[in-house]
Amino acid sequence: MTKRLPVSDLEIAREHRLGRYSGSAADAITNPAMRICLTNLAEMRKKREQPADQPLDGKCRAAGDSE
Repeated sequence: MTKRLPVSDLEIAREHRLGRYSGSAADAITNPAMRICLTNLAEMRKKREQPADQPLDGKCRAAGDSE
């Protein structure tokens, strides 16, 4: 099982806003079922937005190309 990313209430509220769900974000945060769904969406977005760690090959290291 993969390690779950921590998600804040702000990220849950952001998912609520981006999803254009009806009702307030505060109600969505306090509703357990809605919170679970929005938390999963926020985790997926967080994973997607993380920069990919690409290992440097020998040529790049020799050239000093670390970008």
